Amino acid sequence: MDSAIDSIAIPQQVKTMNANAMTNANLQSKTQFHSFENFAELSKSLVTEWVNLIDSATAAQRPASFALAGGSTPAPIYRELDQALAQRAPSDVRLTATDERWVHDTDPQSNEGLFKKCLPLSYGKQWNLVSLKNAANTPEVAMEAINERLHQQLPARFSAVLLGMGADGHIASLFPGAPLEADGLDCLAAVHPQTHQTRISLSLPRLLQSEKIWLVITGNEKRQVFENALTSNLPITNLLKQAQCRIDVFWCP
Repeated sequence: MDSAIDSIAIPQQVKTMNANAMTNANLQSKTQFHSFENFAELSKSLVTEWVNLIDSATAAQRPASFALAGGSTPAPIYRELDQALAQRAPSDVRLTATDERWVHDTDPQSNEGLFKKCLPLSYGKQWNLVSLKNAANTPEVAMEAINERLHQQLPARFSAVLLGMGADGHIASLFPGAPLEADGLDCLAAVHPQTHQTRISLSLPRLLQSEKIWLVITGNEKRQVFENALTSNLPITNLLKQAQCRIDVFWCP
C-alpha cells in the first residue's frame, strides 16, 4: 500500500532565522578579527602585512595599489609605513584616498595632505598619489574627470583598502541614508550630514574591488557598532554583506 508524505509548512519566522544564520556564518567565514592591547601593536602588525603585499606585487612585476582612510586614527600607521618604505628600493606603489574633503592639500583637514605629511620619506620614491581632486569648484563637477583618472591610473583591483568607521557606521564618506554609488562611477560627491562639508568619495562598488579590506577601529563604542552591523542598515553593513574578499578587522581599546 502506497503511503503519501505530507509536506510540512515551515513558518516564515523560522525561514528568516535560518537565512540570517546562514548570512552570519558566511560573514564570519570571511571576517578575521584581530585584537591588540594598544595602537602601537596594531600598527606594527598591519604594516608588516602591508609590506608583504608590496613585496608580492613587486615580485609579480605589477604595481601595488591601496585606498586609504584619512583622519587622525590611521596616521600612526602611515608614519610607521613611511619608515619601513624609506629603507627599501624604489617600487611602484599607488595610493589614493578612500574619500577627500574638497579643500587644498595644505588644509589640515585634507586626507591627501595627511598622506604627504605622514609618508614624506617615501613620497615620490616608493609611492605616488592618485588624487581624488582637480581644479573644479565642486565635487559634482569633478566626478566624471576623477572617474576617468581612476580608470586610467588604477584600472585593476586594489591590493588592499584601509577603512575606518564612524560611530554612526559610515565608511569613507558614505553616510547612513545617503547614496553609496552614482551612475556606475567609481566616485561620487558627498556631504557630511552634520557639518555639510562637501566631499568626494570612492563608491561602495569601487571599494569592494579589492584583494583585501582592512578595517581599523578603536574603542568599545565602535566595536559594538561593528558587532551589531549585521542587524543594522548602515554603510558598514553593506560593505560586510557585499565583500567578495577577506575583511581583516584591526581593533584596540
